[in-house]
Amino acid sequence: MISFLRHQQRFSRSSSKSCFVTAKMFQTITQPFPTTITTKTTTTTTTTTTTATRAKEQQTRRGITNSSNDNEDNNINNQKVKKPKVHWLDLNGSGLSAIERLCLEEALLRHDPLNRSWAIVGSHDPLYSTRLRYRKMMNSKSMGHNRTSASADNESSSDSDSGNINRSKLYQHCIIIMGIGGKPERLLNVDKVRDDGVLVVKRFSGGGTVVVDHSSLWTTFIGRTDHFPHVPPYPKDIMRWSADDVFSSVFERMGKSLLLGDVDRDHSHLVQGQTSGNNKRKTLVMDTKSCGLASGSGQKTISTTRSPESHHRLPSSLLSSSSTEIPKFVLRENDYVLGEHKMGGNAQSITSGAWLHHTSFLWDYINDHMEYLTLPDKRPTYRGDRHHDDFLVKLKNVYGSNMSDVEGKKIFFEHVKGASADAFELEEVKFSQALQVVDDKLGGFQSWFEGKCRTRIIQT
Repeated sequence: MISFLRHQQRFSRSSSKSCFVTAKMFQTITQPFPTTITTKTTTTTTTTTTTATRAKEQQTRRGITNSSNDNEDNNINNQKVKKPKVHWLDLNGSGLSAIERLCLEEALLRHDPLNRSWAIVGSHDPLYSTRLRYRKMMNSKSMGHNRTSASADNESSSDSDSGNINRSKLYQHCIIIMGIGGKPERLLNVDKVRDDGVLVVKRFSGGGTVVVDHSSLWTTFIGRTDHFPHVPPYPKDIMRWSADDVFSSVFERMGKSLLLGDVDRDHSHLVQGQTSGNNKRKTLVMDTKSCGLASGSGQKTISTTRSPESHHRLPSSLLSSSSTEIPKFVLRENDYVLGEHKMGGNAQSITSGAWLHHTSFLWDYINDHMEYLTLPDKRPTYRGDRHHDDFLVKLKNVYGSNMSDVEGKKIFFEHVKGASADAFELEEVKFSQALQVVDDKLGGFQSWFEGKCRTRIIQT
């Protein structure tokens, strides 16, 4: 009996201990689960918050944030109102050739000690150089073909070696400028280029191939990302900004100048519906929407009075049923166009903290010069297989019917300046001040051109 009681007591103790151990094990197993779930939830929340913060920062840089905080909205609106400071440089009459202009642009983009933003305009002799000697870089045919420009020797027209210059032939000259990655054998009619001895240059920026001469209108914008936080530093975004903020206004003004005709053009960009003597002019009502990427349909036109003799100079596909309509300027894919016709070439160069966007507008050109270019394999959809004579348009034929070439070019640059003054805080800079960047920091044009400058003359 006593032995049975002792056995039962031992069994009771053992059972209690087992139950305790089992309870402990169950508690150990079950406790971590809530902790793990909480930790994962916290991590997910933190990640989501970080992603949202980054997205908000990107939107703020682009100027498209929709914050519910009134103070943040006010700060962003104030940033939008403040115009970026841009330095205006007019190179008309500077004596720089097209190649020298490219050298100066790259110097201001990469080596300006003051990190200024720039707006640069001008027309340039394709070859006649005042600061560079590049005869040794040209092939013999190029030297012979371009001899009358005296550009290869950096000689003035008063020098004995250039005393027989036939000035009428200067305007027959052109050069071909390719993007930094361009391949001559694919983009040029190489045999014709060689036979005519045309100089070929690779510039420091990307983009396609252009033929430039005395009638090319050059515009360049250099933006520092600190000055232009609302412009993402990518080619398409820069193109869209340039069309919306600058050139849509430029071509509206050009249309007004054409409408006003013989009204004093020095003030034409300031008035609407102004009368001059008995010659009354109607007010021009413009579509003020900015130019974005446009489709082929629904493009609006502005009504103007164009002389009949200018009508036949326009490409046939640019003409409408009425001779008084001019297609609206738009950005089409990567091109500035009037209707379905390209008016110039664009290219960009993007560096750390800055970007450059330059354009050569076609005021006029010699049709035969476009035969140097092939139909590129990579081309915008809207072009199709059109040849140059039905793809390009001369601004002179659209806007210059009532004015001389000299006056037309002058008015164009005045309107670029007027549109820039609306968009930026402009500060004019003298040519000599811009030259200091090349002379003081880079050892002068020749040293810069033969050294690290990316603009190069190439052999074809």
